[in-house]
Amino acid sequence: MEFSRFRTATSALEATVCTLVMLAAAPSVLHAEMAAGDRAWSSRAAKVEGDRADPKNIEIAIDEYRSTLSESPESLEARWKLLRALQYAVDFTSVSEKKQTSYVDEAVSVAQTQDEVSQNATGTQADQARVLFWSSIAWGMRAQRVGLLTIVRQGVAKRMQQDAEQSLKLDPAVDQGGALRLLSRLNATLPKVPFVSGWVDRKKVLPLAERAYQLDPAHPGNQLILALALIDRAPDRQQEAETLLEKVADLTPRTEFYVEDLQIRQQARDSLADLKKKNR
Repeated sequence: MEFSRFRTATSALEATVCTLVMLAAAPSVLHAEMAAGDRAWSSRAAKVEGDRADPKNIEIAIDEYRSTLSESPESLEARWKLLRALQYAVDFTSVSEKKQTSYVDEAVSVAQTQDEVSQNATGTQADQARVLFWSSIAWGMRAQRVGLLTIVRQGVAKRMQQDAEQSLKLDPAVDQGGALRLLSRLNATLPKVPFVSGWVDRKKVLPLAERAYQLDPAHPGNQLILALALIDRAPDRQQEAETLLEKVADLTPRTEFYVEDLQIRQQARDSLADLKKKNR
């Protein structure tokens, strides 16, 4: 009898120890997956053709972040890093049209489910701001595929605006003023439809762009967005806009944002050509 009780107690202790070991190991596995994703993200532009990166490394990052989020859906860091990686794959790599569509759908799904886990989310306020910002970008990817008027009528534009506004309140420094840049362009380009997109305000275009520029004047995206806002909203500041565009058009891409900067530079060159043609 005593031996039987001893065996029962020993078995219970072994089960408890095993459970504790598994619980302790789980964060280590998740940390390893996140670290692997970060390494792949850092080398996302290791191979570039034209203005597009080879998708191999970013797809490794996507797999690692996706796995981390699956195991820990409450992780804000895993969520925003997955959203960011999906956007990079779609906009900056040579993945097929089929994969682009798949990644856009996945990004929108990840953005949608953030509300379901928000009560139990783990992470910092900065992480929450990044989830909201990259969620707004996910909605933006969907918008590029259906047209401006359609996204306004479907409420997608409103969701983009709300997520960007919330991100801005939590941390204006996300992506060096990313929410400010996005909101400036939303107010500049979206149609204002009564009772649907009444929040669109052309008067906000320039102040938002100026705030982004003030936050980080060296960021080429902030320089470009300010130039576009000046062209749209400040006829008396066209020389300033041209100077900014010339600066971005001559940009040497940053190593850590190589492909992103290639596309920003091309946008600046196109906008500069249009401006000079208009001023002839």
